[in-house]
Amino acid sequence: MTYKTYIFIVLTLGSFFSLIGQSERKMTRNGNTNYETGNFIDAEINYKKALEKNSDLLEAQFNLGDALVKQERFDEALEAFEKVSASTENQNLKANALHNKGNVLLSQQDLEGAIESYKDALRINPKDHETRYNYAYVKKLLDEQQQQQQNQDQQQNEDNQEENKEEDKDQNDSSNDQDDQNNEGSENKDQENSENEDDKQDQQDEGDNNNDETEQDQQDKGQTDGEDSNEENQGEQPKPRENKLSPEESQRLLDALNQQEEKVQDKMKKHKLKGAKVKIEKDW
Repeated sequence: MTYKTYIFIVLTLGSFFSLIGQSERKMTRNGNTNYETGNFIDAEINYKKALEKNSDLLEAQFNLGDALVKQERFDEALEAFEKVSASTENQNLKANALHNKGNVLLSQQDLEGAIESYKDALRINPKDHETRYNYAYVKKLLDEQQQQQQNQDQQQNEDNQEENKEEDKDQNDSSNDQDDQNNEGSENKDQENSENEDDKQDQQDEGDNNNDETEQDQQDKGQTDGEDSNEENQGEQPKPRENKLSPEESQRLLDALNQQEEKVQDKMKKHKLKGAKVKIEKDW
């Protein structure tokens, strides 16, 4: 990055310096010598001494800004170049001051400020190749920075959306878990109520069965008692007398049966004899 200086211009503008006192002129020349040899602190001292004698000595103000840049005292250098660009009517000096101002802003990472300063310089001197190069370089950096910022913003938005999705998912999972717990509690309560109802029903059925068994036992006992009573009553009834025939009675009964059998045989024989007679004729 090239800074413009007016060291040689100050030395060659003899007519301009003829108007300046010998002391200011000498101090400015001493400052230029110090600057060329790299003694930037002494150059600063001599430029400031010249400005104390004549605050309108803009060439000394300009070179003071260059000496401060070499010491990386950018804020003070920026102030020096702004004084020159705002005060001088020399368009070439003004364009150079704006160029150096842009370089200082670039060193401070103020890309947008540097772009504007280079633009102002090019409006005065559009053929300045150094200023045009610096402008193109800083514009590229600014475009890359803006694109990087857009990518970061987009990535941040995507991360935020993903984080919101995760939070929504966690909330939904938590809500579902709570619903499951509530449903499980309700089911357990229903099951408990059902079991209690079943226990009550079992107790009631058991009580009914006990009552039925008691009634059945009573009925069985009553029936048993009745049967026992009947058996006792039957046992008390008189047994029938056995019919026994004497030998004489048995013989008379047998004779009567034989007689009856003979009568039946006689009737059957008579019945057979009453059949129709058949006439037999000879066939010879």
